[in-house]
Amino acid sequence: MENATVDTTWIPTSNPIVHINLLSAFAVDISLTIIACTLSFLGSIFIFTSYCVIDSLRPENETRRLLIYLTVSDLFVAIGNFIGTIRVIAIYGSKPIYSNSAQLYAFSGEELSSDSVCVVQSFIRTIGSMWSFCWNTAIAIHLCFALVYCRHGTWSRKVKIFCHSVCWLLPLSIAIAAARYNVLGEGFTEVTGTWCWIKSSLSKSDQITWMIISGIGWELVSYFVTCIIFIYLKGYMWRQKKRFNQRRFNDVSLRLRAEDENYLYLWLIGYLLRIWGTVRFFLFVSGNSSNDKPYAGIDFALLHLESFGDSSKPFFTFLLFCIADKRTRQLLRNKICCRRRAYEEILQSINAEPNYDNSVNEPL
Repeated sequence: MENATVDTTWIPTSNPIVHINLLSAFAVDISLTIIACTLSFLGSIFIFTSYCVIDSLRPENETRRLLIYLTVSDLFVAIGNFIGTIRVIAIYGSKPIYSNSAQLYAFSGEELSSDSVCVVQSFIRTIGSMWSFCWNTAIAIHLCFALVYCRHGTWSRKVKIFCHSVCWLLPLSIAIAAARYNVLGEGFTEVTGTWCWIKSSLSKSDQITWMIISGIGWELVSYFVTCIIFIYLKGYMWRQKKRFNQRRFNDVSLRLRAEDENYLYLWLIGYLLRIWGTVRFFLFVSGNSSNDKPYAGIDFALLHLESFGDSSKPFFTFLLFCIADKRTRQLLRNKICCRRRAYEEILQSINAEPNYDNSVNEPL
């Protein structure tokens, strides 16, 4: 009989030696993840619907098209987290888990190995996460150039090909490499929620390396770039307001709408929702993770926030771009309520807006 390897993670408990049911121990995180994923599925549907109803009539709206790419990416993350959580419910619900003080032992090997569902789910989530950070950064760069440097026309075909190659193909190649090197699998919530990512059976240095390559590194770069662009564009609009009384994006650039200023806050949504997993990563790197009793309570609280935040970004994107966007909200409301006359009046106001040259206008 082969010796089983032991993977450990910790949860706070006052019992010296107890048998723990994993579903009971992580019931809050499982519930938060399922709720967040469900909200994200609904939010994504509304974002796609708004694009088909509104922006298909205005093909020059590059920024909204970029938002669709971002929503597809975040939807992959939500799907991966949802599959991983359902897998936990199906597989680990009846497995014997033993706890000694703050330590939670999950015995792996044949019993709790990284099955094919875990690997596929990890692949989906990994690629979706990297796609999301890429497109989030691409939107920020697009806003910067459309507002400051290139206020007329659209991006050239070469720029679009380069953008799609970097944002889609580069993350895909990294995810394939991670699968090829067999590093995707069960992590026992060391850095993630109730889903799989990087195997906890790897050495700690290998885990950290692959976490940086397949997610954390992309996340930190995205936060840095988008934050810098946010500060720069806010300062730029303040100067435009003082000098030329140009208060809105469409006053400065024909490529943007007034409501496109909401896109500046995409980075803030991602930061507030996903920073908790990043904090847990740094606790893991420093050794002050759930395996250290003084930090067990902190790590468990961060786990709750990560379980909801990582899976809910499409929903909050929907709130920002379908509810907070007045024109989109009116069109959706009138379309859903079949208020045809009001819907046509809003469309006429949109078509009455000045358009720029469409001769080079191609979908991004």
